[in-house]
Amino acid sequence: MFRSLLFLSLSAGLVHAEAPPRPLVPIMGWSSWNHFRVKIDETIIRGQADAMAANGMKEVGYRFVNIDDGFFGGRDAKGNLLYDDGKFPSGMKDLATYIHGKGLKAGIYSDVGADTCGSQYDKDQKGFGSGLFGHEEQDLKLMLKDWGFDFIKIDWCGGRKQKLKEQESYTKLSKTIRSIRPDVVYNVCRWQYPGDWVKDVADSWRISSDINARFDSIMAIVDKCEPLWPHSGPGHFNDMDMLQVGRGMKPEEDRAHFTMWCIMDSPLLAGNDLRSMSKETLEILTNKEVIALNQDPLAYQARRLRDDGDLEFWAKPLGKIDGGDVAVVLLNRSDKSADIAFDLSAAGIDPAAGYALRDLWKHETQTGLKDATLRREVPAHGVVALRIKGKPAAANPFAK
Repeated sequence: MFRSLLFLSLSAGLVHAEAPPRPLVPIMGWSSWNHFRVKIDETIIRGQADAMAANGMKEVGYRFVNIDDGFFGGRDAKGNLLYDDGKFPSGMKDLATYIHGKGLKAGIYSDVGADTCGSQYDKDQKGFGSGLFGHEEQDLKLMLKDWGFDFIKIDWCGGRKQKLKEQESYTKLSKTIRSIRPDVVYNVCRWQYPGDWVKDVADSWRISSDINARFDSIMAIVDKCEPLWPHSGPGHFNDMDMLQVGRGMKPEEDRAHFTMWCIMDSPLLAGNDLRSMSKETLEILTNKEVIALNQDPLAYQARRLRDDGDLEFWAKPLGKIDGGDVAVVLLNRSDKSADIAFDLSAAGIDPAAGYALRDLWKHETQTGLKDATLRREVPAHGVVALRIKGKPAAANPFAK
């Protein structure tokens, strides 16, 4: 499913294919919810855009600056959606224009139902009645066309409260969004895998309840997402939620978290304050070699090929299913460092033909290897991430 891409080239004398309206690889960016929840304002959002454009994140692919819940100002007497002009005195259109001026894209938020999640859980009184219900076309036209936002996350708190039908509601919203602007990236935030129908409706979809900055929360989401790999592919991705890198976990846990989101093709939306993060956090978020696994055009979600309790062996093909270019991640969930070994043939590589090995966190390369089995020490709550290039093994572990 979704495993092949057709690349047509004028230079090759073939018919030129139009560029897809939306990205075929997971989006990268930042979102306000994890760090700020509803306590956002114009200064905060502009500051994130400024930081992303200047600190190296933009250069490695981060583009979206997404405003989550907390910007609403209720509705006027005619039902027109308002923004909070105390928080956003320059207005939402001006803010989107500012973000665009940095060479970035702007994202926005709403809910299927009448009330937003912030109104229910964060006592944001202005979120009551600010959801899309009953104002779908009116609000989406305002946010996506008049204000100019390029991404929209649509939550389910109001929809759940009103007992709406999720497939019917999200499908209707998809049709409206595509009619207004086909290029807008649409995220369904239902807090569980919605069902196979969603791949024809949205660009990405949440598969779990909200993430927390704890290693057990990270691992729980990994486990929920792993069996969903057949539903992921170019332009359609399982969303494992916003990143918690730089929000209180240990560095090894942050590296493990970021690596798993990358190999499992989740959208990469930083959830920390970009204005004040440490050098170490920035280095994790901008590791180009790990990001390359996430942005690979094959868009094959990594699979857990062996589970030895707390010690796991994951892999995914890159470029082609049988191209001899494979990413391997060794994951240690335990509280102590441990050795993890794997056979090259189990990763789809023929060791007898020789292969090259790249450690993506140490940035070290070995060539001319022929060992049939590799063994690495993996730190507690950590990973070892490898990229292996060689001749494909006779048996392909990634074929369906």
